[in-house]
Amino acid sequence: MKFASIILSLTVSGAAFAATVDQGVKSRILENRNCKGCRAVGANFGDLDLSYVNFESSDLRKANLRGKDLTRTVFKNADLRGADLSGANLSEADLSEANLSGAIMVGTILREAQLADSIMENVDLRKADLTSAQLNGAKLSAASFSGAKIDRTSFFGADLSGAHLEGALISDVDFTECVLRGAHLEGLRLKGVNLAGVNMQGVHLQGAVLIGAVLKGANLSQANLQGTQLSGADLSEARLDKADLTSAVLAKVDATGAMFRDAILEDANLKGANLTQTRFKGARLERALLSGSIMCQTDVPEPYRQMGRCAEATFVTDVEDL
Repeated sequence: MKFASIILSLTVSGAAFAATVDQGVKSRILENRNCKGCRAVGANFGDLDLSYVNFESSDLRKANLRGKDLTRTVFKNADLRGADLSGANLSEADLSEANLSGAIMVGTILREAQLADSIMENVDLRKADLTSAQLNGAKLSAASFSGAKIDRTSFFGADLSGAHLEGALISDVDFTECVLRGAHLEGLRLKGVNLAGVNMQGVHLQGAVLIGAVLKGANLSQANLQGTQLSGADLSEARLDKADLTSAVLAKVDATGAMFRDAILEDANLKGANLTQTRFKGARLERALLSGSIMCQTDVPEPYRQMGRCAEATFVTDVEDL
């Protein structure tokens, strides 16, 4: 069994080492800081200093890097599936195009780290620090960010489908062109966040605060927005078909050209909202407040029209024909 373990041990540039790295490999890393293309599956690097080391295109599956100082370490295109990086310091590290699927990154420091186009599906990022990290184009479906610090972080074009962001501390984040389909953002405070054109179909936003948020052209169909605070938000041309907006606050929103077809708006507050060309076919508006709203060229149901106003006094039966 011992012999078999040695045969299956990890190799760096042809040198063999078991779970604990031998002295020769330690010296090579310390002297050259270069482990590009190495194979270190399940490796335990002990107290070896790995900061600034080049692990580009290396196989580090299930490696134990827990609590390690990996400042400016290069993991570009590396295979880190299932690796334990919890509590590690990856500040300014390069993890672009790396595969981190299933990795444990609880409490990991990723300040100013480069994670563009990385694969991070099902990654545990609870309580991680992602301040100023770049995750452009990253695949983060079903990742967990509970309690994470997400400040000035860029998710441009990232896929966050089914990700858990509830409980995260989010501010000044770029979600441009990203996918948040089915993501969990319950109770989050996202004042003024820019989510224009984002796919948020089926997203969970119950009790979230998105006052003044930009949601122009966003897809919020089938989203759960129960009790969500959206006052002053830009919902122009947004899709909210079959969304649940029970008790949501949409006072003074700009919903020009938005679609609320078959949506639930019971007890919702739409006071002073701009509902020009907004579609409500099949929507449930029981006890909704629409006083002072602008209702030009809209199909808002007859009983609610008297609550709003339109200089042109234009109401239509079905704006599908416009």
